[in-house]
Amino acid sequence: MQNTSIIQPSPITYGHIAEPSKIGSVHGMAVALKFGNGDEESKRRQLIGIADISCLSRFGVKGPNAVQWLRAHKVDLPEERNSWVATSSGAVVLRLGNSEFLIEDSPTSSLAPSLASDPPKMFGVYTVRRSDASLVLSGSRVQELLAEVCTLDLSEKALGKNAVVMTQVAGISATVLRQSLNGETVYRLWCDGTYGTYMWHTLVEIAEELGGGAVGLSSYFKELA
Repeated sequence: MQNTSIIQPSPITYGHIAEPSKIGSVHGMAVALKFGNGDEESKRRQLIGIADISCLSRFGVKGPNAVQWLRAHKVDLPEERNSWVATSSGAVVLRLGNSEFLIEDSPTSSLAPSLASDPPKMFGVYTVRRSDASLVLSGSRVQELLAEVCTLDLSEKALGKNAVVMTQVAGISATVLRQSLNGETVYRLWCDGTYGTYMWHTLVEIAEELGGGAVGLSSYFKELA
């Protein structure tokens, strides 16, 4: 966790339906660490938990020489298009199509700022500005929620272990993957930050109808509790 003198709001900060019971700062961005007491939050999460993780650092790059540039920086890369890998530090590296990449850190890794500090200067590599709203979803009824907002089958059977899907969620272009996080199956979702509040409201309202709802970042990253 990092404290700075200037704290930026998350794309979802002003969209919280419930008032967070604990707010913190991660990488200079305000984030809800907890909603309600631990027992209440745990019960919601067992059914459907949705957390705002937009505070995590990310970096984007694309171009015909992007693979060469990233390999020169010792970044683990997915071999296939529309797939992803996790690094040893917990960051995720997404390959969007053939030559565009999105890197998102864990709360304790620093791959994205390291790459940003040495931006590409070689021909055929271009930095992509990322201002995503980023969410994580999980729970026993998460498939019911996803079926309501996405026409694609995102079940474990249909969505490959390291597949990345670019689709429409609640009518908004989104990138989705399935991941095992601390032994639990979760879904990661990214969309344009300008739609963050709408996406948050839509998903949380459906989750609440199914018995779940908003949970804090520390529900998925215990080091922030």
